[in-house]
Amino acid sequence: MNLKRQNLSVYFVLLSIFAASCNPVQAPNTTASAITTTPVALSTTTFTPVPTLKPISTLPPTPSLTDVGLNWKECLVTKGSPKEGFNWAEVETCFGHFMPLWSDEENANFGAQVNMENFRITIGNDVYETRLTDNSFPSQKYMLYKNDDIIQSLSGEFTSISPNISLQNVGGKVAWEFLDKNGATIIYDGIDVRSLYGIDKAYRPYGINGKLIFVGKKGSLYYIVYNGQKVGTTFDKIFIAYCCEPAAWSVQYGKGTYLFWGSRNEQWYMVEITSALK
Repeated sequence: MNLKRQNLSVYFVLLSIFAASCNPVQAPNTTASAITTTPVALSTTTFTPVPTLKPISTLPPTPSLTDVGLNWKECLVTKGSPKEGFNWAEVETCFGHFMPLWSDEENANFGAQVNMENFRITIGNDVYETRLTDNSFPSQKYMLYKNDDIIQSLSGEFTSISPNISLQNVGGKVAWEFLDKNGATIIYDGIDVRSLYGIDKAYRPYGINGKLIFVGKKGSLYYIVYNGQKVGTTFDKIFIAYCCEPAAWSVQYGKGTYLFWGSRNEQWYMVEITSALK
């Protein structure tokens, strides 16, 4: 799937949503806590259910989101649900803007599609590319190359979308998003973040302040990981979708904004994370 085309198409679909209102609420305690950080280099990786990974080392706790350079704002969801869809007019009322779209400058941070199934991006003097190397449908094997040298490989099943989701430049390092029905991960600077941080799944990479931000899942809980630290509050669910209409209410990002819908204690919230740096 070409994410650029998806982002724009979703935008036009959402213009037809009726206006609604939303009352901002005070965000709960957003103390950032540490997760494991010792890198573990991986060889060829196949998507199977990931076992619980033991932490190797721990970062010191971070006092607040402001100290890591982020702002966090959330509002109660009063209309909609994951089943029937959320209301983008509530987002506009809460945060003062519609869906965050990529700026022209940001477009260069996203890899271009090659031959419909691969991505290529240049970062500095290096060229990174994902290549489909084994198309034994439905299982497919992809390699991540740096200047024609293999640095990672992943295998996954093609369902309604390709498991090869995106290739990005985040802070001068390559971030490769990959998922299928059995798993989801991000290869960042050649390392699988599941092993790096002791988590089960990872979704939706993006860069704020030149640092990697993404949705992590461990066990049944979801949270935001930013620059190697768990930040903000923990959620019972963060809504994530990659195809069709539900993708309109999945994690959205652009222009330094990371926006998602998350559920705590059976209440849904819309959450916006932005840079606190001037």
